[in-house]
Amino acid sequence: MDHTHHCRNLTVKRVLAYVLLISGLLGLPERVWSQIGSGAPDASVRVQVQMQGEARQESQTKAQPKTFVGQVLDQDAAVMAKVPPDPLSTRDPFRPILWPVDVTMNELRKRKRLSLAATYTVLNQYATETPDRVRHNWATGRFDLSGGWKAYDHGGNAGTFSILVRSGVNLGVSQHFNLSDDLGSDLFLNCLPGGGPQEPITLNILYYRQDFYQKKMALYIGKIHPNEFISLSLYNNDERSQFLNAENDGNLTVPSDGTYAGGAAFEYQVTQHIYMHAVTVDTEGAQQTNLETLADKKYMNAIELGWKDGAPTQQEHLFRFLVWRDDTATQGSGAGLGFGSDYELKSGWAPFGRVGIGTDTGSNIKRVFDAGIANIRPFGRSGDMFGASITITDPGHGAKHHESLFETFYRVRLTQSLELGPDLEVSVHPTNSVKQYTTALLGLRMKMIF
Repeated sequence: MDHTHHCRNLTVKRVLAYVLLISGLLGLPERVWSQIGSGAPDASVRVQVQMQGEARQESQTKAQPKTFVGQVLDQDAAVMAKVPPDPLSTRDPFRPILWPVDVTMNELRKRKRLSLAATYTVLNQYATETPDRVRHNWATGRFDLSGGWKAYDHGGNAGTFSILVRSGVNLGVSQHFNLSDDLGSDLFLNCLPGGGPQEPITLNILYYRQDFYQKKMALYIGKIHPNEFISLSLYNNDERSQFLNAENDGNLTVPSDGTYAGGAAFEYQVTQHIYMHAVTVDTEGAQQTNLETLADKKYMNAIELGWKDGAPTQQEHLFRFLVWRDDTATQGSGAGLGFGSDYELKSGWAPFGRVGIGTDTGSNIKRVFDAGIANIRPFGRSGDMFGASITITDPGHGAKHHESLFETFYRVRLTQSLELGPDLEVSVHPTNSVKQYTTALLGLRMKMIF
């Protein structure tokens, strides 16, 4: 028993040492990168895996008319890059170590068009009610390392390579333990590891993006994440800083929406307000696998049409509609449609919602309703964020219950490099549990931004 405890402590120490080593080597190239008010990049969308900030904005301004500057999501990235982190304390314990690295990485970004960023997120959760012989508590940690290299940028054409490497670990328990799975939830109550055992290291994203037609069109090919292109909401999409459950990380009726797998995507900015996104992804792929399953020809295809006005933190109004179909190896073929909306108010409150409807086959969940509200500057602080949402699902035939979920969180930007905040999830009748019950998960989350 003492030997096991010693090994676990040694594992934790090695993970923390690894994180600190990487952070010292890489740092954060641009401290003002952000998703909504966080001052940090978002792991599941382009804000983290592509070139950002002033270099991108200056390039687009020179190449495009001011009234139409390419892809709307790229415009969002440029806007969010300038949101101040607004830390509670200006004294940052990591600053003396990271400041020289930040300067070096900024120069590398400007001269070589190479950007790197890293975060480490730790979450401790306690479930008030569990099935028999299932432990109540677990702690997880996830390290995200991302990079983007702009190979060239000539007027309206550009080529970019993007990468996202991830490492997950359970702290103090077996790496095969997953509390969300053991509770019987089908909503991935902790989307940091997702479902199944933790993965020590995975290559989640590696793709090439080609911009053309005055950057109104973009083609992606490689290992992608569909949620970068469809059912994307910048108000409720980052499990490291926003909602933890998977429905708020996409639309769960859309199969493979949250999967990192081989595929391709296409973006077309039709007008300043209207866009069209299309994606094809391997339904057998996963973050821990390579591209060999592409040969099985089991794909999910989706097209999303959207109308957008404004920008994040600047009263963004977004409405999106998508259709999809898929072929799978174990669940047959299916099809469906979805709708989503984000509507930011002048006060900083932003109501949002998603609706999804699918066939009985091809997906685990055939209907979902998700609605909530976020505040991107509570108490006037752009570094903090509050959110609350409710999700109601209608699962497939193999499920035992119709699971509902309530979640709320508050995120405090303590320093330039540290976020901390509580999270509460209430799962009513977990989908796959034999026992019909309600459980509350009390969580405390911390994110280090390197």
